[in-house]
Amino acid sequence: MEPILIYGFPLGSSMGLVAALEWLRQPYRLCRVDMLGEMREPSYARINPRHETPAFVTDQGRVLTENMAIASWLAARDTERRISFDPLSPQADRTRQLMAYVNTGFTAAFSPLWAALEM
Repeated sequence: MEPILIYGFPLGSSMGLVAALEWLRQPYRLCRVDMLGEMREPSYARINPRHETPAFVTDQGRVLTENMAIASWLAARDTERRISFDPLSPQADRTRQLMAYVNTGFTAAFSPLWAALEM
């Protein structure tokens, strides 16, 4: 089975994962869900009970959610180091630091927008 990345808004944070998948040159499929419609359906809740994107279905059929978890899964399988650094290197530490900032501090600035969209 090819991995499947389920994403919401085309310009959202999931697009970094698309770039990583492209750089890895591994087969995958994309599935866009309507964040204000399909994502609220019970069928999507079976994939992610929190009704959020992204969700990633691995080649083994397991579901991972959250950008950082998916990016870490991809990096752990990046044997050619196309998207990652040696896990014990200062560069890898810096990458994780920046990912955490984007995932928490930067994204939090958009909370009013997400709340307005969901109302």
